[in-house]
Amino acid sequence: MTTLSAQEERELVIRLLESDNFAFEKLYFQYVERAYGFAFHFLRNSFEAEEVVQEVFTKLWENRHKIKPDLSFSGYLLTMIKNTVFNESRKKMYHRAYISDVLKVLQTPVRELEERITYDDLQELINKTIRNMPPKRQEIFQLCRMEGMSHKVISKSLGIAEKTVEAHMRLALRDLKAVLTPILDKVL
Repeated sequence: MTTLSAQEERELVIRLLESDNFAFEKLYFQYVERAYGFAFHFLRNSFEAEEVVQEVFTKLWENRHKIKPDLSFSGYLLTMIKNTVFNESRKKMYHRAYISDVLKVLQTPVRELEERITYDDLQELINKTIRNMPPKRQEIFQLCRMEGMSHKVISKSLGIAEKTVEAHMRLALRDLKAVLTPILDKVL
């Protein structure tokens, strides 16, 4: 595809601001390969790079009214890619730390744990804490932690914003942490 001049890009962005699908499509095909290469440079994973690019172009369309036609569209796009990559990396880091903590507890010999607290009591406490959560938080926690669904998939299936899913998960984990931390501090 031929490179757009600054004027052509600006005109397409102005049309995009007016919800012109053709302008969006033209910008998409102009920049999708570059966006993918940029995402792949950070992620080193083709599937994740494709996911980031699709998410960014979806956000571009949804937030097109925020785009400034006098600024570089490609710069704006690449900044969105970079921010999305870093946000996803941060989420993965927190998830890995959470899993690591859980695995430490699970790898402790059962007999040693039984001296301090029985597994059944701990499981019942977890279940009770989950049952006491508001219904929507409980549902989102079950879908994410028990069924392994991503925040994006949950938000689409429940018809709510991904940020709402993240907020419910943050609150659910806070509830569990408040109940489990005193017990785990004694065990560990």
